[in-house]
Amino acid sequence: MLYREYYERAELSLPFDMELREFAYQPMDSGSYVRHLSFSSLQELRQALVQDVPAHLFYSSAKYQRPTARDMEEKGWMGSDLQFDLDADHLCETRKIVFCPVCGKEVIGGKCQEHGVDAREYVEISVDCLKRTWELANVLAEILREDFDLKPRIFFSGNRGFHVLVECSGECALMDSEDRKEIVRYVSGEGVPFKGHEGDPGWAGRILRTKGVEVDEQVTVDIHRLIRIPGSVHGKSSLLVKEMEEFVYDISLSPFKGRAVLYPFISGEFTLIDTKFYLNKGEPISMTAGYAIFAYSKGLGEVSYYAR
Repeated sequence: MLYREYYERAELSLPFDMELREFAYQPMDSGSYVRHLSFSSLQELRQALVQDVPAHLFYSSAKYQRPTARDMEEKGWMGSDLQFDLDADHLCETRKIVFCPVCGKEVIGGKCQEHGVDAREYVEISVDCLKRTWELANVLAEILREDFDLKPRIFFSGNRGFHVLVECSGECALMDSEDRKEIVRYVSGEGVPFKGHEGDPGWAGRILRTKGVEVDEQVTVDIHRLIRIPGSVHGKSSLLVKEMEEFVYDISLSPFKGRAVLYPFISGEFTLIDTKFYLNKGEPISMTAGYAIFAYSKGLGEVSYYAR
């Protein structure tokens, strides 16, 4: 299995206090999560991943005295990092197709009546939309640096957006949900007076240069939220979760090299990562492995052959 081989050598970026974090993953072909895990080293984590390969891999934003306790009250909360989530599909129009994987026809509803199988939903987000989301993530990072004296880092989520993460200690880590909600209101510009000059510090000048940043409030206020592990693979795209200092959205985000053959479930033109392909249902097409595995992860077809 490709994912198993990847995790045998994956360079995962783990917090320095990993023994205080809860780890969690979603196994392949499972809708549930395995939670309340604890690891003290990368090697220990790697052994677990090779035995039960994950589609999605996380550690907790929270630090706990007892990360393996199954009850949140028993874990002994010691503080949490601060994270923000920006999804491109909340900012732009997306292309959505619901189709039958047997006949390849578009269907209405969740089932193909002709073949009695569940329909698949394919959502395509443009590179331009992802770049707009990246630009907003940078605006957010600027606000956190200039107005809160924090040190945010920006990560590609591996699929449809970006995460902005602040590794917290002291008062930052001990903020409760209400404190974090106030930060969400601030970065969105909610309640900020629209007066000032462009060169003014803080919102007085910023409002003349740009608007606030809308983020997923629930992600930020949840002190027990999970964080995708940088270097892990996102199961819905097979692309890497990766820290970014400049915008990149191309085949380099796939850890899978070589060539592969894709058998499409549907005909039409599709943008696979950064490149357009015309697919004919049932006709094998040879392509760079990263594109084929991306298409497979999006439900567009099956990969029947892979060569490094």
